[in-house]
Amino acid sequence: MSEIKILIVDDSATKRALYNGMLEREGYKIIEAHDGEEGLNKSRTESPDIIIADLAMPKMDGFQMITAIKKDEKGKMIPIICVSATYKDIESKMKALIEAGAEEFFYMPENISELLVKVQVMVRIRKIYMELMEKNKQLQIFNKSAVDRELKMVELKEKVRSLEEEIKRYKR
Repeated sequence: MSEIKILIVDDSATKRALYNGMLEREGYKIIEAHDGEEGLNKSRTESPDIIIADLAMPKMDGFQMITAIKKDEKGKMIPIICVSATYKDIESKMKALIEAGAEEFFYMPENISELLVKVQVMVRIRKIYMELMEKNKQLQIFNKSAVDRELKMVELKEKVRSLEEEIKRYKR
């Protein structure tokens, strides 16, 4: 993977600037969205490698946005880190991770450098997703080729059988 694109979805300009500064210093390309609706749209148009999403946002909250992203074929393979200062209970964490489909959860205001570590782990996960998708594509091509060869063999066997019957008739 060349340049890693990270979509930051948070209604707080301060938090977006904090994450943006930290992640740009590490060489990541940053895309920003100020609410869940814009985040959903940018996840579709910008094809980010990772999404960092607040859960408490206007228009469309993080839970709804993540659920919608994970329903998209391309969105299934985008690791999402939920960030929340509002939702600190285990039920919200489980809802984000299990029901909505996020891969990681980060409580604010924990040590912000921990978020960087979580991003690095998600980069590895994204790389594995992409490798699996490529291997799957190759496997599908191989399978199609094998099926085509098998069909050709069946067709040739049928022609051979037909010719053998014709030869038998001719010999009589």
